Amino acid sequence: MSRSTLGFAAALALLVPLQASADFHVESPNEIDLGDLEIEHNASASFDHQPNNSGAQSYTLEFGTGLTNWWHSEIEFGFDRDPGFNEPTLLTQAVTENTFKFTEQGENFADLAMYVEYGQTLTTGKNAGANEITFGPLFQKEIGRTTHTVNLFLTRELGPDQDTHGLDFSYAWQSRWNVWAPLSPAIEVYGDSGVIGQSPRLNQQQLLVGPVGVGALKFHDLGLGNAG
Repeated sequence: MSRSTLGFAAALALLVPLQASADFHVESPNEIDLGDLEIEHNASASFDHQPNNSGAQSYTLEFGTGLTNWWHSEIEFGFDRDPGFNEPTLLTQAVTENTFKFTEQGENFADLAMYVEYGQTLTTGKNAGANEITFGPLFQKEIGRTTHTVNLFLTRELGPDQDTHGLDFSYAWQSRWNVWAPLSPAIEVYGDSGVIGQSPRLNQQQLLVGPVGVGALKFHDLGLGNAG
């Protein structure tokens, strides 16, 4: 039976401010949800005391569903605004995201899946960007009322507008206390060590840490439908 779900993640604090990016999201190996329709929106904005560096914004809008009991697929649209005055908000990327589940939840020491993403740039000229492919394993472990999720990703830029050549390594970690399904507290960590073999010193690598609130609500529970 199909049903609809609204997912959200609200970041409350992040260390080491960077240019806005809505890509901060921890992927779970158990987000398959066969027969569900999922809608997800992420957004971020940057602020700086220098006006030319302030005002960067990033948004994503995703639609996903479980195609089988082991394959979840999503289509995502990315919107971005450069910092500064009178900068337009542009539709910059169309992305397909796929999660392939290898284990049944709770049957092994940790749940395992593979994540594969391809992003097609939609901008040209001075706003042109590179196409990208991202892939890597997803791990998840339940301990008591807590859930711990780890993502290990490699990203390769493609096309004539790429800024880097080689595989970029990034990682994400979420530890969540499951107190209430619509909203539970968690800690998230995001890092990027740069292109393998060309990584800068540790204190120059991207590292963000902070508390978040995460949860999901069925549209039925909100009175927006009777399915499911």
